[in-house]
Amino acid sequence: MTDNRHRLQRIEFVAEAGLIEARPIKHGLNNHSFHVITEQGHYFVRFNAVISGVNRQREAQIHTLIEPLHISPKVLVNDLQNNVLITDWCRGKLWQAQDFRNNDFVKSLADQLKRFHEIELTEQPLFADSRLDKRLLNYAENQKDRIKSHINRHIDKLDELGFWKANQYLTHFDLNPRNIIGRRPPMLLDWEFSGLGHPLIDWLIIEYESGQSLEDFYRHYDDNDWLPPLRALIQIMMQIWAK
Repeated sequence: MTDNRHRLQRIEFVAEAGLIEARPIKHGLNNHSFHVITEQGHYFVRFNAVISGVNRQREAQIHTLIEPLHISPKVLVNDLQNNVLITDWCRGKLWQAQDFRNNDFVKSLADQLKRFHEIELTEQPLFADSRLDKRLLNYAENQKDRIKSHINRHIDKLDELGFWKANQYLTHFDLNPRNIIGRRPPMLLDWEFSGLGHPLIDWLIIEYESGQSLEDFYRHYDDNDWLPPLRALIQIMMQIWAK
């Protein structure tokens, strides 16, 4: 912990705030993140890792887009050169499986999702390669031929059904329970995988991660029988991420 403390103290914001304690956050698989307690308050500090599918400039732009919505902790420092992100510390309990069985809680979550799902991204070149099909084709390069075949088949089916043309909106892409905190309203954490997509993608990821059937909240987004092939692609992506 001594090395991490020295590393944190070298951050100007942390040094000026007066570092008292730094508690490692265990659930991140790649980044090194801390709950940092200072004389001036509590903060979340993340040292960015290089992660496939993550573009830090894209993430920074998304933080700017969502800031007026107040659906995520306020970004205080985003130093791309030194790979450091600092936000306000978000107090509250992370979501648990039982929260997805509470209709009022999920309605509140749906309201938060709807707010950022209305942000259109199609005119911004920075987001072009963040669409689900492009991500999966990139992941497929390191997969067995059988997985590649499944990915391509479902991508082609969704293309035939017009789904990719409908991918015009900001999508989180990683709404597992560890990235949802608080209940009234919930706050959404960790936007590093976010990009160009469709509301159905976030809802199917939430459903997969929570183990709960939530179709009543997203069925109206399915304009052309997109759900079966899209659900298959989400399952493949989650299995790849789990490895």
